[in-house]
Amino acid sequence: MSKTLKFLLWSFLALLLLQIGFGEKCGSKSSEPMVKQTQVKGRKYKVEVMNKCPMCPIINLRLKCQGFPQSLVDPTLLRVLSSSTGNCVVNDGLPLSPMETLSFNYSNSHQLALRPLSWSFQCE
Repeated sequence: MSKTLKFLLWSFLALLLLQIGFGEKCGSKSSEPMVKQTQVKGRKYKVEVMNKCPMCPIINLRLKCQGFPQSLVDPTLLRVLSSSTGNCVVNDGLPLSPMETLSFNYSNSHQLALRPLSWSFQCE
């Protein structure tokens, strides 16, 4: 193969990689945010909310939080938006960096259900 043809082939591949990127852009199920709850002791629970996307920050992360009283946690960490629909926003809607985990504790007689409802990735 001639040097010119090799050069053109490698140039094309380099441009293709620059155009497409070097990794997953967080569109798959494996990149969805995760909520993990652990009973610490007695009536105390630790909640960890993780952005599992390795490439992009996540913004406006909403959780389904039916029955979650606002008094249990700092509203900058988890704010109840609507008691009737059970919607909450994490981190005031501000970005969670790639692979970042935000955690908080609450005390209650039983574990309250929290699950991701909606979010946006802030990929460039």
